[in-house]
Amino acid sequence: MVVAVAACGSCRAEEIRGAWLSAWLPGYLTAEQIDATVAAAKRAGINALFIQVRKNADAYYDSKIEPRASNIAADFDPLAYAVKKGHAEGLQVHAWVNAFRVWTSSKPPADPKHIVNLHPDWVNRNFDGTTRAAEGTYLDPGVPAARDHITSVVVDIAKRYDVDGIQWDYIRYPGRDWGYSDAALARYYAESGTKDKPAVKDPKWMQWKRDQVTALVKATAEQVHAIKPKLAMSASTIAWGGCPAEFTGTEAYAVVCQDFQMWAKNGYIDVNLPMVYKTESSQRSAKSFRDWLVGLAKWGGGKPTYVGIDVSQNDDAGVLAEIDAVRKAGLGGYVLFDFGQSKRRDSLVAALAGTAEPSAEGAGK
Repeated sequence: MVVAVAACGSCRAEEIRGAWLSAWLPGYLTAEQIDATVAAAKRAGINALFIQVRKNADAYYDSKIEPRASNIAADFDPLAYAVKKGHAEGLQVHAWVNAFRVWTSSKPPADPKHIVNLHPDWVNRNFDGTTRAAEGTYLDPGVPAARDHITSVVVDIAKRYDVDGIQWDYIRYPGRDWGYSDAALARYYAESGTKDKPAVKDPKWMQWKRDQVTALVKATAEQVHAIKPKLAMSASTIAWGGCPAEFTGTEAYAVVCQDFQMWAKNGYIDVNLPMVYKTESSQRSAKSFRDWLVGLAKWGGGKPTYVGIDVSQNDDAGVLAEIDAVRKAGLGGYVLFDFGQSKRRDSLVAALAGTAEPSAEGAGK
């Protein structure tokens, strides 16, 4: 299957009308769910599915590297089945991989083979030594062995599955005050020559942390592209708050250390998937959504941008309004979060039916 984003770096490719499928909810956990999801996607004009195959350092596919997910049957490979069914219906299928966040429960994993239990030394810590962030437990990007492990997971998927792309998520620090694992600090001291624990906002320390995240994105892209040059590497990136005037003012860059503009320029990602989760019910939020579209158009690094739209914050009319705004901004497409099996999806599919083609005004941009 040809990946649209690989065909031309500067010309306008086919619009991507994507949808995320979370492993937390029904949607692709059984063959029947996948059949229903593919059928719903076709009715809605969706042409790309982004399927979560690594949720909590577990596998929703046949993996010899990480433990199997607990909410799928032992003899079922959701990714293989989704690729087969999706491709048969002309849909792209991208494997969505949570990178550094590896656990969400306040209780430790029961499986002794889980990465948190095997390598507690890889776990991220904040300035005060805490290991659990608001969103869960993360590995520290400043630990090369942790990065190598994550790369091995992605490369294994690329080698063995006919996916159209691999999408990073949680490819970042939990926040500005994280990155203080003993192993990461030891490396920073050795490389910087300092003996003092860096302050949370120390510019040199922040740049070092950005470099650690970039190291994973770069190394993985190089290995994946060496195997499958046309496989699209993408990343879900942060669009918190209002859109600043400069890229360096974004929380993606300044807080969680995602230098996605540089990743795109250097070819470490082929697509940016910013999560611009705003609601049309608030005038201020709706304006923020459109401000972000302007910023993202400037910071694309020569690669396509598919804008993440949150369907839970918007009614059907709000989703359609944001899709229209994306088209008018001339960006490459959109991805809906999320497309799991639900009454919300049923309503959304009905609203999206017949809207696949951009308007003349949007298509000409």
